[in-house]
Amino acid sequence: MATFLVLIPPGARSGDEAARIVRDRFSWIALFLPVLWLLWHRAWLAAALAFAVLAFGSAIADHPVFGLAGLGLGVATGLLVALEGPSMVVAGLERQGWTVDAAIVADDRATAEEIYYMENLTGEATAHESARSLLPASETSACRHAPMLGLVGFKEGR
Repeated sequence: MATFLVLIPPGARSGDEAARIVRDRFSWIALFLPVLWLLWHRAWLAAALAFAVLAFGSAIADHPVFGLAGLGLGVATGLLVALEGPSMVVAGLERQGWTVDAAIVADDRATAEEIYYMENLTGEATAHESARSLLPASETSACRHAPMLGLVGFKEGR
């Protein structure tokens, strides 16, 4: 099961068709191509920073003493982007005024969309009751996302 965050644009209501669903997961593409992954998701500043770190790591990789440190910088940058990339996308959307409307646990994206839109359409549980966990907007909107190595910043006690 995976966790999906549903974000709605500024001024939109819950269940809006313009909602964006972001899966919080490890990304293999981001591990091997962190700068391209960040550019694809329009995280310009993070992409520039990752490029600078990778360029520095590449520059010192030829040094006899610091060569291993250069390789370590590259691996660390890829790991950070692979683990925290979705959180960076969510944080960027929140800075633009988007609101986290729900957090859904489902097997795949199609099931998460079905759960979100059917829940908002009927206002009650759907047939996927065992495969879902939907938090109301009031509980998820107040939570701020902190950098936490692949974990989403939910309130404690859940």
